Amino acid sequence: MLGSFGLIVIDKAARSRIDNINFIGKVPSFSLTNFDGSVVTEKQLNNKISIVSFMFTQCEGACPIMSNNIATLQERFSSSKDIQFLSITTDPDFDTLDILNQYSSNYSKNDNWFFLRGDILDIIDLSEKGFFLDAKLLPAGHSLRFVLVDKELNIRKYYKGDEISNIVELQSDIVTLLNQG
Repeated sequence: MLGSFGLIVIDKAARSRIDNINFIGKVPSFSLTNFDGSVVTEKQLNNKISIVSFMFTQCEGACPIMSNNIATLQERFSSSKDIQFLSITTDPDFDTLDILNQYSSNYSKNDNWFFLRGDILDIIDLSEKGFFLDAKLLPAGHSLRFVLVDKELNIRKYYKGDEISNIVELQSDIVTLLNQG
């Protein structure tokens, strides 16, 4: 009985935490190209919980850790059609569609993870003005944060993409948003 009570308290605390998060902003308009050549816009985020990140394929530091963490989240939520992942390259000169396609095959096991590229100035603008993240000295100077976006295109919260404790918190917040409908 004590264990059940503990789960109820944890669930209420998680709900309260995400319910009380102020909306940081709205996802802006954007148009980027997925590794398969399809165009992805902000409309792709409608009615989905989205986790957005910035990365580049030649990164030998945080990017592989971040991609492994997203792969873990993708696997944990594989039964949900309400979740998607967007990884935007900060090195579009090197990260061609073919390279992003190969990178995708190393990490993604589902069709709900988009590996996107576009003009570098658009990516900088999207990172800094759209998601309020640093984008200095790219490609390596990108933010290491994951961005949680709710089904109404509201930016809800940031998480350090290379820290397990933040990934656990993100997972909990995704469950809370899923339970909210």
